[in-house]
Amino acid sequence: MSFEPATTLTEQIADHLGTEIISGRLKPATRIQELRVAGELGVSRGSVREALLILESRHLIEIVPRRGAVVSSLESNEIADLSELFAELQSLCCSKLAGMSNPDLSALADAIEEMSVAVNAGDAAGVLMARRQFLLGSLIPLNNTYLSAVLEGLIPAGLRIERLVFEHPSYDVRDTLRYHQALLEAIVGHQVDRVQELVRAYHGREKKLAVGCRNGSTDARRLR
Repeated sequence: MSFEPATTLTEQIADHLGTEIISGRLKPATRIQELRVAGELGVSRGSVREALLILESRHLIEIVPRRGAVVSSLESNEIADLSELFAELQSLCCSKLAGMSNPDLSALADAIEEMSVAVNAGDAAGVLMARRQFLLGSLIPLNNTYLSAVLEGLIPAGLRIERLVFEHPSYDVRDTLRYHQALLEAIVGHQVDRVQELVRAYHGREKKLAVGCRNGSTDARRLR
C-alpha cells in the first residue's frame, strides 16, 4: 500500500496501521519496524515515526526503549478498565445529547444506516467503521473540547475490543445494530435514564465477552 504526499500523510499512515491493529492482523506484542513500514507504504521513515506517536496516543502501541514500537497488549484487566471508562464517558456524552433541546443527530442516523448495510453484507470492518462514525458524530453537537479529546483518543482502543467481541460464538453482530438504534431513539426521546441503562448494559456485556475471548475460553468465529 502506498500514499501520495499530502498534509495528512502522517494521519493516513497512523490510520492504516491502526486499522491493521484493530482488525487483529497486527497481533499484540508485534514489533512495528519503521524501515519496513516506510518501504511498504512508500513514505519516509520520519513520517512513520510521527505516525507511531499518534498510535501511542490512541493506546494502540507502546514505544519501548531499545525495542521500539510494539502493538500494545490486551490483557483481561486492561479490557475491563477500558470498557468501564469508555462506558462512563459515552454515557456522559449521550446523556448530554438527550438533554439538549434540538441537537443535530444526522451523523448518528447516517452511521446507523451504514451499519445496517454492513450487517446485512456480513462486513465486520464496515460495522466497526459505522460505529466509529456514530461515536465521533455524537461529539459534534456537544461542542465540548475536553470530552471530545478524551473520547477521540479512546475510540480506536474501544474498537479493538469491539472487534474481539465479534469472535465470541454467542455474539450476534445484529446486537450492535439494535443497540445503536435503541440508543439513538432514547436520545431523540430525551430519555436520559434509558440512555445510561443502554450504554452501561452494552459495554458490560462487551467487557464480559471480550475478556472471555482473551482468556481463550471460546473459539473464534467469523462474522456471518
